[in-house]
Amino acid sequence: MNETIMDLQTRLAFQESSLEDINLTVVRQQNEIEVMKREIVRLKDLVEDIREAQGPADSAVEMPPHY
Repeated sequence: MNETIMDLQTRLAFQESSLEDINLTVVRQQNEIEVMKREIVRLKDLVEDIREAQGPADSAVEMPPHY
């Protein structure tokens, strides 16, 4: 009986450690996602600025009607 309790305590400790590792990974990934979201917004703004600076599209580079 005592050995069974020790085994259960060991498993519980391992699970708690695993959960803590998973939680840290999720927090790190969420931070990375937030950084990437801000970078995407910055890049979208940059592309829009470039488009505005180029002016209206030249007729020579317009897409053919079948597109």
